[in-house]
Amino acid sequence: MDRFGKSPKHAPCVRQYLLGGILTALSLTAPAANTDCRAVPLLPGTPALPAREQATGAFCTVDFASENTAICPKTWSTSAAALVYDLQGTAWESRRVAFEREVCPRGTHAGDEASREIAVFKHSMNFRDTSGTYAPSILLYDHLSRWLSTTVQVPAAAEYRFGRDWYAQRVVAPGLALASRHASRKMLLAAWQHLDIALETAGNNEGREFLLQDAQAIWGAALLFTGRRYGPEMNGTRESGWGSGQNYDFQHTAPFLALRNGKELPEAVAQGVHEARSDPAMAHVLPADINALQVAWWMLEVLDIVVLDYLLGQQDRIGNIDYQWRWVWLDAGKLRSLPATDGPPPAPTARRLRTTWLNDNDAGVRSGYANYARSTGMLTGLRHFNPSLYRRIKTLAADMAAKGPIYRAIASNYHLRTHEAEAIAKRAAEVDRVITEDCKAGNYRFDLLPTAIMGDAPPAVEVNCE
Repeated sequence: MDRFGKSPKHAPCVRQYLLGGILTALSLTAPAANTDCRAVPLLPGTPALPAREQATGAFCTVDFASENTAICPKTWSTSAAALVYDLQGTAWESRRVAFEREVCPRGTHAGDEASREIAVFKHSMNFRDTSGTYAPSILLYDHLSRWLSTTVQVPAAAEYRFGRDWYAQRVVAPGLALASRHASRKMLLAAWQHLDIALETAGNNEGREFLLQDAQAIWGAALLFTGRRYGPEMNGTRESGWGSGQNYDFQHTAPFLALRNGKELPEAVAQGVHEARSDPAMAHVLPADINALQVAWWMLEVLDIVVLDYLLGQQDRIGNIDYQWRWVWLDAGKLRSLPATDGPPPAPTARRLRTTWLNDNDAGVRSGYANYARSTGMLTGLRHFNPSLYRRIKTLAADMAAKGPIYRAIASNYHLRTHEAEAIAKRAAEVDRVITEDCKAGNYRFDLLPTAIMGDAPPAVEVNCE
């Protein structure tokens, strides 16, 4: 990801920590756990989603003072973060100090020896020498996707707050020590250095995005990832390189091409697949006889992705689109879904589909990030639309323009600067204008409803453009 933010006030420095003995000492002498979890209030009018609400609540049951709760610094990729593990029922039960000393340094494999991962903690980090991450974006993706009732899935998230001294000793000190062993990961090392300086000096400008106003606590978003990474069939070939290029490549996937095809849905799907497969890299991963229902389902999800990313100014979507196999079926006209297993389907009409998850949502909202959904024209030329999504966008835009309850909630609950909330309102107005003009021009077939796609003959719905 591109690097953003201001240069640090202090020259980066690396404290020389000796792994092993010093990490043990840090764990044993860390201040008492001073942690807090906040389930951020949902946007007004959000439909009830019990599973998501339960997942959010689970983050607030984690006991960070327990000897069965281990927290490991992230030592791979480009951004600093922390991973929280449950040790119950393992060889490390009630031995979190030993786990953090001996297992955390294994990086991505640390979780193999825990019973489960119970949270990933991501805070904001935006300096010229670091990867860009923004915690408010994670929370807003969760809540706006719920409010819009998207088909595409977004992880539930909660807000974590950790005492500054506790986090400095329990996470940052070992994180910096471990990152120093991999100096080639320059952005990762720089992130731990900036954290170290900010927590040592009580913030100043160094920690203004991730420290609370009194500088006594670091805050960020807790979430969990699920699924596996798509290949070119949904992420695009990415042959044109990072930035605008790969975002244009994304628009040559089968579902995106089908979204821009004015034929009825079955023919649009068939032509989208045919056109996408003209690229050899795409033909390698996209079978000519791919299930048409799968592609139509992807159309629903790609439309959701475009709308969410445009509204929230996402910079780093392409290459970060994941999936999970699920059973999907209609039950008395209502859509049902369960994780797919190797056993028999849960209902005679259930279909096994790859359903899309947006796990990585930390590069949106912040001013200065590139909004590629907007700059590469992803909303233009669409010919199929979800009528329910259309109506929700209209409602959202009207509320944001009037600074109504949704606007006030966004402006108040996510640690946003005023101009960031206003920018979301501006983009909502832009999306509203584009879809209203296309609707009035008769460009849309309103045939992208999950329940319609799962039926035998998906009908198009009449929609009042205003």
